[in-house]
Amino acid sequence: MSTSKAFKREADETARDERSIQKRIDKLDEKKTPEKPSAMQAGAREYPVQFPKQHLKKPGTEADLQFAPMYDAPHYKGSEKLLDKVALITGGDSGIGRSVAVLYAREGADVAVAYLNEDEDAAETKRAVEAEGRRCITIAATWPTRNSARRRSKRL
Repeated sequence: MSTSKAFKREADETARDERSIQKRIDKLDEKKTPEKPSAMQAGAREYPVQFPKQHLKKPGTEADLQFAPMYDAPHYKGSEKLLDKVALITGGDSGIGRSVAVLYAREGADVAVAYLNEDEDAAETKRAVEAEGRRCITIAATWPTRNSARRRSKRL
């Protein structure tokens, strides 16, 4: 089996494992009582009054969201604290990881983004980092899970 086929199979198995974990978490969340809403910590932008309800299977693709998350902190000015450093950010294709990648770039760092299999999301992060004037590489990677380690040991 070619390396790329083996990688894809391993990434798909890891994604399946992650979805299984998320199913268990979703069932636990259904049993919880709703918390009293608290004040949102907001910046200098308009925020929607209500977000559309939706649920993506995890690991999900951020590009599939109806309302794109805000990650760029437009009023934050970097101070070159990371000028010419390199940062490796795992899970940097979306969410908090993307925010970190963009803000590290704004501080002067070049960024390497490791992610599972969300290619479209990783490309968006790369575009956002490069818009800050820094270099960015994306690395499709798979992390071993308990189930993938068992599968690997059975093959040996």
